[in-house]
Amino acid sequence: MFLSRVLQANSLLQVTKKLPNRGLGTKLQRLKWKDDSFWTITAVKPSIDGEHGAASGILTWKGQAQSKEPKRINGVLKKVWRHLGDGQKLQWHTVPKSDSGTQKQTA
Repeated sequence: MFLSRVLQANSLLQVTKKLPNRGLGTKLQRLKWKDDSFWTITAVKPSIDGEHGAASGILTWKGQAQSKEPKRINGVLKKVWRHLGDGQKLQWHTVPKSDSGTQKQTA
């Protein structure tokens, strides 16, 4: 399981580059941390090339926010970061076929 996480790892700046709004407000964590420890990103300042820069956020460690004010995040260039996502699981819905051959859309 850890090996698959390593293969998905990127630097914090590479992860935030792929997220909407440069990752502001999202939760990122290092690979070895448990699910209740993460950074909530509040600012990202990439360099011109996008491979270097700085980031700040609010650290939540073992479920407890460590401060109310954002702190600078160390190790943003290390390839040990992953996005936690929004916590919602995908749900599949099947749409029954109607007799006339057309399908209804569900909300």
